[in-house]
Amino acid sequence: ALLDVASMHPTSIELLELFGPYTQKFTELKQARISIKRGDFDSAKRMLDGRLTPYLEDEDQAEALSYALKIVINIVYGLTSAKFENAFRDPRNKDNIVAKRGALFMIDLKKFVQERGFQVVHIKTDSIKIPNATQEIIEDVMKFGEKYGYEFEHEATYDEFVLFNDAVYIAKTDDCLWHATGAQFLHPYVFKTLLSGEEITFDDLGETRNVVKGEIYIDKEGERRFIGRIGRFIPITPGHGGGTLLRVADVTFENEEGQRVTEKRAYAVTGTKGYEWLEAEQVLNLDLQEHIDYSYYDSLVEKAKNNLQAVGYPI
Repeated sequence: ALLDVASMHPTSIELLELFGPYTQKFTELKQARISIKRGDFDSAKRMLDGRLTPYLEDEDQAEALSYALKIVINIVYGLTSAKFENAFRDPRNKDNIVAKRGALFMIDLKKFVQERGFQVVHIKTDSIKIPNATQEIIEDVMKFGEKYGYEFEHEATYDEFVLFNDAVYIAKTDDCLWHATGAQFLHPYVFKTLLSGEEITFDDLGETRNVVKGEIYIDKEGERRFIGRIGRFIPITPGHGGGTLLRVADVTFENEEGQRVTEKRAYAVTGTKGYEWLEAEQVLNLDLQEHIDYSYYDSLVEKAKNNLQAVGYPI
């Protein structure tokens, strides 16, 4: 059973009354977001003096509003522990009291569940996963949360659960749908090939790459074509117009004379070494789909298989 705290950090802010008399406004933002998420538009329309009503007339707008509220709420939480001065930061908050309250609660919860004879296979910021969970332990966890002011939701029941490290896992729900966390298994080609069995489409093949420093170029036999800081690329078999994907950036170093020198250096863009690449748009425009280098994607699948086998999952 996957049990998840609804809006943990915002709830902690409320319980700590972190914003003094202004905390109530923050509470209304949180409650509005939860109401929209649960489809209770009538309640949401009554909040914040009815200001949200115009955006709750259809489901698409409501979903966008829910996401917008989530972003605002998360930003406000982030500002409470920011290093710079801002309206939401209390200088006495030296070690993120909001996150600490939640973390201490989760430690208590873990011990609570284990003392009742259940195993905890995964626990993180605001969720816990309990194998062979009974309805009784689920209810006990929810009551335990209520004592601290937290509301648990029974997000899912997994039939299969494969944990790779602290954060990355794949899981199949009781309605036979697979879910994944972490980039490796979220890659559409890997996910569809190994888990969902869905048909692979052209959109699944695009590899988005971006660089923080420098620019991306496609290098074909020494001739570099400028791309920019971000692009979407497809591996292409040799001889069909592709090239090496390079990140070109300024590097500053001290030369033999002790002088600081800056020069441009080129590196393979992460995860692209050993293959030739074209922009996805060009592959379509030049009708080169039959020359896509599927060995790149097959290598991703093979690595994912190896990781599954390493943790004992038969495949």
